Amino acid sequence: MTRRVLVLEDDDSLRFVISKALSRAGFDVRATASPDTAMDRMIRREADALVADVLLGRENFLDRLDELARLRPDAPVVVMSAQTTAATALGAARRGAYEYLPKPFNLDELVEILDKALKPAGPRTSAREEDMSGLVGRAPAMQEAFQALARLARTSAPVLITGPEGAGRAAAGRWLHRQSGTSAPLVEAGPDRARRDGPALLSEAAGGVLLMRRAERWADDVQDWVLEALEAPGESSPRLIATASAGVRDHLPRALIERLAVGYVNLPSVRARGDDRARLFAWFLEQGGQGGWTLSPEGAAFVNAQAWEGEVLQIERTAQRIRAQGLRGEVGPDEIARAMAGPTPPDAREALEDAAVRRLAQAWAAGSADSLRDVLETAERAALNAALEAAGGVRQDAAQRLGMNRNTFARRLAALGLDGETAS
Repeated sequence: MTRRVLVLEDDDSLRFVISKALSRAGFDVRATASPDTAMDRMIRREADALVADVLLGRENFLDRLDELARLRPDAPVVVMSAQTTAATALGAARRGAYEYLPKPFNLDELVEILDKALKPAGPRTSAREEDMSGLVGRAPAMQEAFQALARLARTSAPVLITGPEGAGRAAAGRWLHRQSGTSAPLVEAGPDRARRDGPALLSEAAGGVLLMRRAERWADDVQDWVLEALEAPGESSPRLIATASAGVRDHLPRALIERLAVGYVNLPSVRARGDDRARLFAWFLEQGGQGGWTLSPEGAAFVNAQAWEGEVLQIERTAQRIRAQGLRGEVGPDEIARAMAGPTPPDAREALEDAAVRRLAQAWAAGSADSLRDVLETAERAALNAALEAAGGVRQDAAQRLGMNRNTFARRLAALGLDGETAS
């Protein structure tokens, strides 16, 4: 497929260099120094993309981007400028430029940007058919949760929604509220607000829904007034929806659990949802309102291979970073990995040193006379456990990972109280 690029640059030598580089990369290149000529050619659809300098004589080409966006909304525009200021970059972004390149720039980077901008959209990993405000999926466990939510949408019974932190529990509660089809209020409260505002929350949410999060952290007085409200509801009492971790039964009285869980929904961990991880990622990519992002097959495979310790919330935040900072187009493993990393964390050695310093400070504050030995034993215990886990419990393999012989490894396990049942 021919990829036609028009270069707008009034510097003859730079126009020649850019055109040659793009031609070598396989693009069909035309070039001009005239903004009017460039606009005419784009309007006549003689090019699929435009690479344009900002300052062209007395003209600022940013002033033409709004017009070009109206006439050729399908054509990506890469803006380049020697004015490396935030104002120039923001002006280009506000006017719909695909990307802004400050001069001087790497020609390979320009080629990469145009490759992505003009790459045909492949099969989309879409989740619109299961759209329930981010509650996306085809996995059996998610389908079971959807069925439960659909049934509960037709009632006003209290609901307990469990699952890992970040799995979308509050989103499920908000979805239930929206299904009422009324303008009734939705009031949300975490453990701190529930303790601070107390039963006044019931009045604030009267006739609507009171969504109370993290029930496993409710204080005793919160448990008391919630149970009382469930046992003796008033005429305008709100529907109570609570979210909690799967182990909430260990934290709340049985009577309160039974009252809350008249309706019950459990949201599975994303690790148990297979290919739904990619569907979730694609769904969040599509929620930016600007469009232009799709998940490549390689990107989908990468997403599905991740553990996502932060659950759905981590997937959402990663997709948001790509929408906020990435190039529109097909999103692959490299972009996802960079977005997952977020701010650069300390390397493993720095993190270990920081942990040792904190442990020593705690020991000194407690008046420990043997603080160094305590730190060393803590680190050794962690290393032995990690080696055993990595070796599937096989001691000989674990010892080899640590550069120890099997007998020394066994003695250290015993000395540290780790000599439990493991494979030999």
